[in-house]
Amino acid sequence: MPVYNKLIRDKIPEVIAASGKKAVVRALSNEEYIVEARKKLYEELAEYKAVTNDEEALAELADIMELVYALAAVHGSSTDQLEQIRHEKAKKHGEFAKKLFLKEVTD
Repeated sequence: MPVYNKLIRDKIPEVIAASGKKAVVRALSNEEYIVEARKKLYEELAEYKAVTNDEEALAELADIMELVYALAAVHGSSTDQLEQIRHEKAKKHGEFAKKLFLKEVTD
């Protein structure tokens, strides 16, 4: 029987039950949740790095966004507030649209 010990999406126990198996889960404290969500974010980033096509990339980016939204909520922010912060940073420092790569800064 596989042991996973990782954060899962809310409906995964139902998916597992529908396959005729039983998921053993427990609710995490807020502190545990933040730790596990951060771990899961790194896992999803690694999966994104490994994809080989746009469809897979978009699926992994959606997973990353779901985790970002979940972590924003834990830190007391809504997705709208998070988007406002993103917008303000983009206004002040720009976006990543120009694909600029800083090589060095000289005196």
